[in-house]
Amino acid sequence: MNVEVLYFADFKDITGKDREFFELKENTVKGLTSKIFSKYDPLKNLIWDDEIKNLKDNISIVINDKIITGKNKGNMKLIDGDKVAFLLPFAGG
Repeated sequence: MNVEVLYFADFKDITGKDREFFELKENTVKGLTSKIFSKYDPLKNLIWDDEIKNLKDNISIVINDKIITGKNKGNMKLIDGDKVAFLLPFAGG
């Protein structure tokens, strides 16, 4: 199964890319993040909460243009061809 990950803001700075394709064996967001973290360890600090073993609550995920929020986002199922983006909280000023 292949998914496309779109990178914005800090994600783009860390990876040096706009997008990237990943082949997954585990079809969940957790499976995808595990694959991403193995390639780009600094991203883990941005979106992963070791205490709850899941994505931080303030992180939004966009899957095929639909925003996914709330708890347990890591358990969200992915299908072949999905486009996924992770969004950090917005700061105003």
